[in-house]
Amino acid sequence: MRTSKLLGMAAAAACLGLSSLASAQDMGDDRKPLTDVWLMVPKAGMELQFEESLKTHMAMRASQGDPREWNVYVPVMGDKMDLYQFRSCCHEFADQDRYSAFVTDKGFSDHWNETVHRYVASYHHYMERNDWKNSHMPEGAGPYKYYGVTTWKLKENAGMGWDKAREKMSQIALENGWGKERDWLWLRRIGGKPMLMVVSPYADYADMAPPEQSFFEFVAEHVGSEEKAEKMFTKFGSGMAASSFTVWTERSDLSTPQTAAGDD
Repeated sequence: MRTSKLLGMAAAAACLGLSSLASAQDMGDDRKPLTDVWLMVPKAGMELQFEESLKTHMAMRASQGDPREWNVYVPVMGDKMDLYQFRSCCHEFADQDRYSAFVTDKGFSDHWNETVHRYVASYHHYMERNDWKNSHMPEGAGPYKYYGVTTWKLKENAGMGWDKAREKMSQIALENGWGKERDWLWLRRIGGKPMLMVVSPYADYADMAPPEQSFFEFVAEHVGSEEKAEKMFTKFGSGMAASSFTVWTERSDLSTPQTAAGDD
C-alpha cells in the first residue's frame, strides 16, 4: 500500500515517496491484476477479543496450508480509525473459484464463525484491480512501515478523459525518473461505489514530507509549461467527486504468512 507525492493539485493531492528500482512496465511485470480485500470493524469494546480470536484463526489457516498470504493493516491517520483491512495479492478472477473451494474444504469459514465472527460489527468485501502499467511498485520493494492511500470517489457519467490524463501523468513520471526515488501503485475498486486509489509507502513519518519539487512542477517541466500541466491536472480532477487520505500500517502479528508454494 502507499500514497503521497504523486498528484500535486487541490483535486489530486496525493504524494509519493521512497526509493525503488524500475517501473513495473520496464520490468515486464507479469503479476496478476487483482487484490482480494476485506474491511472489518470490531464491535465496540471488543477489539482485544477480536484480535486474540483473529490470531487463533490465522494460526489455524497457516497450519492447514492456506496458499494465500493475508496482510492485515490498521489506520494510524484518517477519519475511520476502527477499521481492520485484510489484503491478499495477486490473483485472477478464476483463482477465486479455486480458493473458495479450498476454503470450504478446509473449514476456514466454519472456524471463522466459531472464533472471530461474534466480535465483528461489520464487513465489506472488494476486489481491487492493480494498474501495474502506470505504477512504480517493484516486487519486493521496501521495507516500508506506513502506507498512505488517497481515495477518490468517481463522478457518475464523467467519461474517461480523467483516466487518460492519469495515465499520461503516470507515464511522464515513469519516463522521466520520478520513480527513481518514489514508489506508487494505482488501484480501482471492484464492488461498492466506484473508487480510484493511489498508494505509496513511507519508511517513517519523516518520509511523508513533500518533496522539494512538487509533482505539478515536475510535470510542468516535462510538458513545457504550467498551463499545459494545469490542463492535464484539471482534466484528471474533472472525474473526481470527493477525496480522502488515510495512512495505514501493517499489523504483522495479525497477518498470516504464505505457507504453500504456487497460487490458490
